[in-house]
Amino acid sequence: MRFTFLVAAAVLCGALLGLSGETPVAAQGKLKPDDYEKAIPDKAPAEPKAKRKILIYSRTAGFRHGSIGIGTRQIIAMGDKTKAYQAVATEDESFFEPEKLKSFDAVFMLNTTLDCLRPKVKDKNSKEETAAANAREEMLKKSFKDFVSSGKGLIGVHAACDTYHNWKDYSMMMGGTFQGHPWNANDKVSVKNVDPKSPINAAFDGQGFDITDEIYVFRPGTAMPTDRHYLLTLDESKMDTKKGKRADGLYPISWISTFGKGRTFYCSLGHNDHIYGNSAVLRHYLAGIQYALGDLDADAAPTQKK
Repeated sequence: MRFTFLVAAAVLCGALLGLSGETPVAAQGKLKPDDYEKAIPDKAPAEPKAKRKILIYSRTAGFRHGSIGIGTRQIIAMGDKTKAYQAVATEDESFFEPEKLKSFDAVFMLNTTLDCLRPKVKDKNSKEETAAANAREEMLKKSFKDFVSSGKGLIGVHAACDTYHNWKDYSMMMGGTFQGHPWNANDKVSVKNVDPKSPINAAFDGQGFDITDEIYVFRPGTAMPTDRHYLLTLDESKMDTKKGKRADGLYPISWISTFGKGRTFYCSLGHNDHIYGNSAVLRHYLAGIQYALGDLDADAAPTQKK
């Protein structure tokens, strides 16, 4: 396999597939290691315009999801199998230095949390160390922002929106800021396919579906349809969304957008292990990755006009 894998090896534990209802993928009970492998798409939806290289980053400065290992393994394997991209996985923030980052075509933030680019400080009482860490973090943040706005890609899964809550540019790049998850990991929810014609939603055959996963509610004023092109949302016609308590009643799950000259894709599905063994979700991820890379054309116009 063509990758550098710098994080711990994934543990392929059994889990419920969790996608059912009017979808091309039926529930399959507990997953075995082979089920994860079989779920990986055989082919990418678009032919890459060039050799692509993505950086998978999964460092956490807050809650750490147990699905990071299997998620990283599956995203790497999906690139290898489909030839859509080559992946490098790391939790080393130095990869965001301009000279290192420029060798990549996109960054994939896989369940990162909070201030995940901040260097570790050995002596928190040292003003010198703290100042140096602050300066380096700001440099890495600028490098990241410049990378995306220059025309590169950004992909985020689940807790990628529970990252850098107070960095406005990051929220604008990724599209939303986490506020809570009233729908927990064991809750079954109904998902609405709000753009059946989008090639990024092709895996769902024009239909909505039910799934079991932790569903995020985003901070008011973020994840707005006037800024994002919605792909999937909670289906308020099939479930009570009142406990989300968002005043505007908006509960998006997946979207695409642009940032400067760059392209961004985000999907909040990805808390549970079984999500990474779900063939339809993986195809959705792959299409989103190829959009972010510039290999798959899709309408990214905001869902609503301002």
